[in-house]
Amino acid sequence: MWDHTEHEGFEIWVLPIPAFGPRSPEPLFHYSGYICRHGADAHLEGQSIRFHDMMRNFTGADSALDAAYADARKRIDRFRANGSWAERVD
Repeated sequence: MWDHTEHEGFEIWVLPIPAFGPRSPEPLFHYSGYICRHGADAHLEGQSIRFHDMMRNFTGADSALDAAYADARKRIDRFRANGSWAERVD
């Protein structure tokens, strides 16, 4: 199920995704999500920013949600500081 929160005037939507692979003692998850302004149509190009982490494994859905929200907040804070969604490589 999609989960969401707000940060600095943006909505953050996150979906924990069960990891595919060998069985493990704890369920492993990845995440996918998007960031948009309030009232935006996130399905239209330019209205949202999508992000995901399909490489790292997070133990449990809550751990994946926490990591996703931290990632999104960093992206929003960088956008507010730089005016761009792109990571600066200086």
